Amino acid sequence: MRKKIFALAILVAIFGVGCSKTDSDGNASGVTSINESDLALRKGDLFTEDEVSGAEANYSSAAPGTSTKFERSFTNAPPMIPHEIKDMLPITIKNNQCISCHDRESAKDMKAAMPNLTSIPDTHYRDLRSKDQKDLGHLAGARFNCVQCHAPQANVKPLVKNNFAPDYQDESEKHGSNLKDTINIGKDTLKK
Repeated sequence: MRKKIFALAILVAIFGVGCSKTDSDGNASGVTSINESDLALRKGDLFTEDEVSGAEANYSSAAPGTSTKFERSFTNAPPMIPHEIKDMLPITIKNNQCISCHDRESAKDMKAAMPNLTSIPDTHYRDLRSKDQKDLGHLAGARFNCVQCHAPQANVKPLVKNNFAPDYQDESEKHGSNLKDTINIGKDTLKK
């Protein structure tokens, strides 16, 4: 309880919540307000959706196995989906067409484990919540919704300029993952 009160006191000190004087109209004196249309990237009224439309995106229409995949955005970033997926949605725990090609048992036969393609990594078959992170022998229940982390590649104009450039420790990290080997780094130094 003391920690919650302390955290609230810090927020009040930082943001002045409830501490500003108000004029007769209820407006905080000496505080400049920000118009809600300036808060979002779309620069419009945040309380109406009448004129909102999604960004025009050109998704890859390449069939699975025929496209070229992007480098990962950073070490162990979930890879982008390089092929058409609209007929594969929605992905549910009982209907997941991704695993029909990318499951570690079928990936080789489906040619989804070639050097430029991928099978589902071992970390997706492990119980990462258990202490020993045992292999379950099947896709972990928390990992069935592939598009929760993996997004289709699209050619879109960024809303905001991005100067980020990944700094890979090894060239293999551009197209692969070393998460299986690095997931427990630092685990022993965490204190509960």
